[in-house]
Amino acid sequence: EELADNAAKVGDYFMQGLEELQGRYEQIGQVRGRGLMIGLEFVKDRKTREPARKLAHDVMERAFERGLLLLTCGASTIRFCPPLVLTEAQVDEGLTIFEDALKDCLH
Repeated sequence: EELADNAAKVGDYFMQGLEELQGRYEQIGQVRGRGLMIGLEFVKDRKTREPARKLAHDVMERAFERGLLLLTCGASTIRFCPPLVLTEAQVDEGLTIFEDALKDCLH
């Protein structure tokens, strides 16, 4: 029961952080999920919602080089599936690595 409560609490915190990134990067088309299982979809254009496959793959690779293990799924979605004991401090660290990887791929 503690794990489920933590997943809900930290998952909300994680979603909020990803939604903040979505507000800063046009390439993030959608953030969706429940608890700590979260998907972030990359798009070439938010209006057409055309998948940005290469960007998703490149961000996954760049994040891995920085110590953050991610998986792609679907056309252009990054899947976050951390352990249920994840802390908010670890979310902050992961978001920093993820954003740095994204910035590298956009420049």
